[in-house]
Amino acid sequence: MNKQSRSEFSLALLLVVIGIGSRLVFNELKIYNFNAVSAAAMFGGAYMLRSRWSYIIPIATMLATDAALGFYHFPSMLINYSALVLCMVIGRGYAKKPSMLRYIGVVLGGSVSFFLITNAGAWMFQTLEPVLYPMTFAGLMQSYAYAIPFFQNSFISNMLFSAVLFGGFEMAKVFLPKERLAVA
Repeated sequence: MNKQSRSEFSLALLLVVIGIGSRLVFNELKIYNFNAVSAAAMFGGAYMLRSRWSYIIPIATMLATDAALGFYHFPSMLINYSALVLCMVIGRGYAKKPSMLRYIGVVLGGSVSFFLITNAGAWMFQTLEPVLYPMTFAGLMQSYAYAIPFFQNSFISNMLFSAVLFGGFEMAKVFLPKERLAVA
């Protein structure tokens, strides 16, 4: 494994560890959807453009934490994992021309797309009896309305964790020698 590959692997591993730790801690505190998983996925997408490791970050994080917290309905898991991979893809939009506006767009886009996709999936693949939402447009809107508190946690955590990740890396680019930052 060359130096570039080791750096990419190390960064991906660090992001997975951050995601796992934050998801387990905040779930234990019963603060659901407050974690660094989406932020780590967006960051990996932004800074690991040519690396296959960026795809592994959200999947490995979710598999590890779902193994600890308990696996759930497979179609719902597939939708959640796919929405997180989409967050990684959205993160790539930042790398084209880094700016505060792109950063806000990436975090907002990742948060909103995750919310829309996962709640549509929760509505579509309801596993509880009786079902919570009717299989109508009004039922879908009801599922979104009931999920707003989770969206608030998700959005706030995405803003917080991505500010630390993106901001920390941008500061490191200023203060550390270039050869120590060669990631993507």
